Amino acid sequence: LGMEGLGFFSAFKDVVAAGDFTNKSLSVLLALGGATYYLYNEVAFLALGKVNPVTHAVGNTIKRVVIIVASVVAFKTPMSTGSIIGSSIAIAGTLLYSLAMNASKKKD
Repeated sequence: LGMEGLGFFSAFKDVVAAGDFTNKSLSVLLALGGATYYLYNEVAFLALGKVNPVTHAVGNTIKRVVIIVASVVAFKTPMSTGSIIGSSIAIAGTLLYSLAMNASKKKD
């Protein structure tokens, strides 16, 4: 609601009016989505406390790759050469940044 503002409510009503969901089913899906995202963050925080930060950063980068590949497969989205290169650069950059930040923290 902080980002979408009151537009959320009109979008919610539009989705229900389209007939794909009832008020209850859409509310349940939104609540489940929020709950699973919260649990994901809790697990990530607990994992960070148990493993080395570099290991956590590498695992997080691998998770990003798995999500991209699974999305491409599940939604049958073709990836152009440019999007493959762009995704690779973004993932490599995220990994290198995480590793560099962890290395600089160790020096301090």
